[in-house]
Amino acid sequence: MLFLVLMVASACGLAQSPDTLRPPPRDWLKDELTLLTGYHQGRFAFAELGIGRSIHGVVRHPFGIGYHIGAEARVDRPSLIGWKVGGYMTAGFAMGAQVIRYQEGREGCTVLRPEVGIGILKAKVTYAYNINLSPSRVPGINAHMVSIAYAWRVALLQRT
Repeated sequence: MLFLVLMVASACGLAQSPDTLRPPPRDWLKDELTLLTGYHQGRFAFAELGIGRSIHGVVRHPFGIGYHIGAEARVDRPSLIGWKVGGYMTAGFAMGAQVIRYQEGREGCTVLRPEVGIGILKAKVTYAYNINLSPSRVPGINAHMVSIAYAWRVALLQRT
């Protein structure tokens, strides 16, 4: 008897509404020309400005892919400039890499900066580490840092 009551109760009860009652998610994709702005804080503070391309959207989950060229300068010593090229991807997590050529007067060095953190669409907060690729290193460059970046739309290239 108890078995029959439980079967009838479970057949009549709606614990979760069926997925067919909800409209399907609205998937979208944007391809943009962007102005990348960023701030990197380690022992020294650096500000970043660059131009790039961002492809981002929602296909079940939000994601973003971007690449850029630009420069970063030390905030308290603007004569120390890093020319950079890099890329990243976001999908709740963020990961990317940049190659940077730091210059100050005649001194210079090249670093590879992998980064990992959190990000969604065109925004990211990451931990980054500069790996020296040159035999010498310009003084005043961070070994590791926390970075925050956002890619502002300049022009919409394609929308679907």
